[in-house]
Amino acid sequence: MAYKSSSALLAAILLMAGPALAQEAAPTTQPETAAPEAAAPAADAAASAEAPAAAEQAEAAVDGATAEATEAATDATTEAPAADAAAAADAAAAPAADAAAAPAEAPAADAASAEPQVGAYYLKATHGDWTIRCIKAQEGQPDPCELYQLLKDGEGNSVAEVTMIPLSQGEAAAGATIVAPLETDLVRGLGLKIDSAAPRGYPFNFCAPVGCVSRMGFDAAGLNGLKRGNAATVSLLPFAGDPENPVELPMSLAGFTAAFTELEGIAKEAQEQLAAQAEAAPAAEAPAEAPAAEAPAEGEAAPAN
Repeated sequence: MAYKSSSALLAAILLMAGPALAQEAAPTTQPETAAPEAAAPAADAAASAEAPAAAEQAEAAVDGATAEATEAATDATTEAPAADAAAAADAAAAPAADAAAAPAEAPAADAASAEPQVGAYYLKATHGDWTIRCIKAQEGQPDPCELYQLLKDGEGNSVAEVTMIPLSQGEAAAGATIVAPLETDLVRGLGLKIDSAAPRGYPFNFCAPVGCVSRMGFDAAGLNGLKRGNAATVSLLPFAGDPENPVELPMSLAGFTAAFTELEGIAKEAQEQLAAQAEAAPAAEAPAEAPAAEAPAEGEAAPAN
């Protein structure tokens, strides 16, 4: 704003010079106290004519300088509020932009959190006390699914868990896996009974940081027993526990038939998808056929070997 300061300085100089110009012009004018002389000297007439012109020029210069000084002062006083107003507008716009961005980002964050990551479990369906949970597979691969139920003791403490899948090869129609605590007596194993039937014992296969694992298979008759049954009981013995008082965990069969039927459909679709991918793989890997040798045109003899 340097040019504004120069204009103000020029205005001040002209204001100071205005009275001097007026004083210089005053002696050249004659007061109108008497009748003007008929023949005034030419020099006085010229001076009288120049004096009003000089005064008018001085007044015009003063007015212009005053206007410039006023404009400079006005600009100086209005620029700061304008800058403050712009800053205030930016400050007001920032929360508005954040408020507008927040609702847009929230659904995206919810969608990202709802989408399971590869290798993570997610719930697919629930039937009674059984749930169908699946593991998110790589893109283009079917997600493996299983039946799941958490087993609790009489006090509501989570003790073990059971998973089950349908089997299509061999005599077993279904396979189950029970994971028990690490402090379980491995020699005794665990027992499983359906309703009032005699319990059947199963050994533990191995132990891992998550617990000790027992795997078992059910043929068609055993699977039908689970479908027709009302309740099952899993019994196990804590390490150094009383063999006469094992821990009995109720395993509900409510919703088992519907859950297993749906799981069979999911497994069938997965097998069909894998079979289709296996059939398509050789066709994609087969080399392209070599172009056929150009046949000679009619009337042309084939080249001799």
